[in-house]
Amino acid sequence: MHRLSRALARCGDSGYACRCRDNPLKPMTNVFPSKTATLNSSLARWRRWVILAMLLSLHAGLISPAGGDFQRIWLTVHFGLFLLWQPFISTARELNMFATTLFFVITGVVIFSLSGWMMMTWVAILIAIMGGKVFTQQAARRGRFYLVAVFYLFTVLLLWAVPVLLLNIKSLPDGLPTLVKISLPIVLLTMAVLPYRAEDEASAQVFDFFYSLFIFQLVVVLVLGSLAAMRVTDNSYFSAVLLTVLSFSGALLILAALWAPRVGYGGLRTYFSRYLMSVGMPFELWMRRIAALSEADMTSARFLQTAMVEVATMPWVFGCKLTAPDGNGEFGTATRHSAQFRYHELDVTFHTESQLSPALFLHLRLLAQVVGEFYEGKRREQFIKQNAYMQAVHETGAKLTHDVKNLLQSLYALTSKSTVRQRGAGPQDERRTPTPYEAMLDRQLPQLTKRLQTTLDKLQNPALGSTGILLPAEDWWNDVVARHAGSGASFAARGSMAATVPVNLFDTVLENCLENSRKKKQREPDIAVSIALSTGSSADAEVVLTIADTGSAIPSAAVDSLFNAPVANSRGGGLGIGLYQAYKQAEQAGYLLSLTANTAGDVQFALKRAHHTSE
Repeated sequence: MHRLSRALARCGDSGYACRCRDNPLKPMTNVFPSKTATLNSSLARWRRWVILAMLLSLHAGLISPAGGDFQRIWLTVHFGLFLLWQPFISTARELNMFATTLFFVITGVVIFSLSGWMMMTWVAILIAIMGGKVFTQQAARRGRFYLVAVFYLFTVLLLWAVPVLLLNIKSLPDGLPTLVKISLPIVLLTMAVLPYRAEDEASAQVFDFFYSLFIFQLVVVLVLGSLAAMRVTDNSYFSAVLLTVLSFSGALLILAALWAPRVGYGGLRTYFSRYLMSVGMPFELWMRRIAALSEADMTSARFLQTAMVEVATMPWVFGCKLTAPDGNGEFGTATRHSAQFRYHELDVTFHTESQLSPALFLHLRLLAQVVGEFYEGKRREQFIKQNAYMQAVHETGAKLTHDVKNLLQSLYALTSKSTVRQRGAGPQDERRTPTPYEAMLDRQLPQLTKRLQTTLDKLQNPALGSTGILLPAEDWWNDVVARHAGSGASFAARGSMAATVPVNLFDTVLENCLENSRKKKQREPDIAVSIALSTGSSADAEVVLTIADTGSAIPSAAVDSLFNAPVANSRGGGLGIGLYQAYKQAEQAGYLLSLTANTAGDVQFALKRAHHTSE
């Protein structure tokens, strides 16, 4: 409700209807300016006169008899006008209980005690606030207005507040009381005609905290330096002030010349900027390490993991969480303070011990951007390399397609003729018992004819589906056992075998895995290969084909891109094109080919429907 009331106050101040922050789809109508919003708008228009009245009431309090009732009255008016000004927060916001209590406690202590050092501290705070206003973005429009206010406060502090209220000097130079009591208010009255736009501060009162703090320290050092210089000037305060001001002016002039010299070296600002950009860490060394990682031959996922290890070495990063196309990850511990950045498809969240300063925030943003750009470059490099591999395969296949097509057509003609001859055998033909080889041909030729026909159709029209012929699992399994009976592999079937399987897909996956196992067996003769088929009791039940061997594991570098791209370090020393194509074919048919086990003595591939997997 408090957030909604503030939103309504802002809308009433601007005179426009607003939308609810929690539900932006429902417009809020009939929103009229409240009395508070109207008052805030009036204060914004009259803020010039509020500031002028605040300074005049402060002047009246300073020149009134010390410790008297008039001084307390004028200071009470001054603090009330300061509260209406609200130089730190928006005028449309309500002050919370803590801020209000703190302000009234400070006001009460100052008015009750009327201590000289407290009055001097309050004037120094006002100088810092007014000076911070000068260096904001709207300084070109309102700078002169606040510069006059700063000049007045500096003058009244050094010429009246310190000698009269703090040091209690009785003998003042001739003409000084007249100068302070009459001439300084005239200087304040010039603020009534200086350029000042209420629109610059209509919504929020802002100031530069860094410059305000710097000016406050400058005022304190100037006052303390004047008090210390009194030992040199025989306790003459005004001579000490003149000496201190001239010394400070000379020091600032020399510092300005060294800060940005017109010729020669870059000046002190160069070293100061380098210090700010370093923030206590060897940023250039870190950038060199990241650049070296980007030039190394590694995958994008490996680069991201290594880059995050480099990030973890920074003392002010407690943890990190990242989301990327190659997977998600995190390290370290999560804290209350975090900063989230997103570049391309990389989403990074850094956890820090405390709230980030602007300099550290810029460093983290640059860090995340560098990692994101290099990571995206790695992904593009992988994509280009994959396209190069596939283009080489395509060009090689395109050169051989015509010859393969002619060979397949010849084989198809032979198998078709043999099949017709078998169908045309009658009782008049000579009967004899076929040999095992002839029996195998009788079983294989019809199936080979169907597969040749499917392959020819795909060569003529590559857009055809990849599932091919559907057969009962039992028929396909019996054919597989008969075809590969002499391969040395073991076969196991589980289930009722009532489901159907896409013959083309299952044959492609099986023969590719068996071919890889045969190549592996040439290097490891003692390995055993096993083939298993598991089916359900219905025609649309899940069918799982498993091919396993007891050889060595596939290298981890090849596993990362086994089914995503051709690899140069696969088990057989090839590019892994067969598994890549089998995976894509299974994906188009609604199946999933995966590596379910990869340890020494147990390397296993599985093919099953994609919607049955839990990966």
